[in-house]
Amino acid sequence: MIVSLNGILTDKTPSEVIIDVNGVGYLCFISNNTYDSLPMRGNKVSLFIYHQISENNQSLYGFSDHIEKDMFLMLIGVSGIGPKTGINLLSSVSADEFKRRLVAGEVELLSELPGIGPKTARRIIVELKDKLISCPSNDMPIENSKNNQPYQDASNALKSLGFNHNEINKCLAKLTNSHSDLDAQGMIREGLKLLRK
Repeated sequence: MIVSLNGILTDKTPSEVIIDVNGVGYLCFISNNTYDSLPMRGNKVSLFIYHQISENNQSLYGFSDHIEKDMFLMLIGVSGIGPKTGINLLSSVSADEFKRRLVAGEVELLSELPGIGPKTARRIIVELKDKLISCPSNDMPIENSKNNQPYQDASNALKSLGFNHNEINKCLAKLTNSHSDLDAQGMIREGLKLLRK
């Protein structure tokens, strides 16, 4: 069972990478968030791996950090969600943003993600919410529902300006923790200051 890979990044796209480990190339499926954190081709890279073994196939799914891998493992533990759907979900939003939506019980916002209808969104919330609430507090997303819409509006605006998912979510989480009264415009304004440093 392969649980991690350390080697040279020989090729990358937003959905997959090839890592050369001592002359053997491994194809790994990845999320957009992991893609954003990858080095340039030809550099060393290290990924956490989920090794899927089925009757007719073997596939590797790579993650740049354990938080995203843990979220992926939780997702594929939900009835009806396979690895391909799980990685597509994590490509749509960061692991932290997905947690935030799930803990807040936001069926409508989860349903906006590809491959998730209202019924599946409710099943994910029912099956995973208690597991996430038991996580250490420093791994938890922002739960204050009054901040959900400004947070989402600010996130969408910053994405449209070309910033990547990880940078935006780290920045907005920091702002929400230190300035809980900011509206969407305030979050965008302060977020730009942090992101342009």
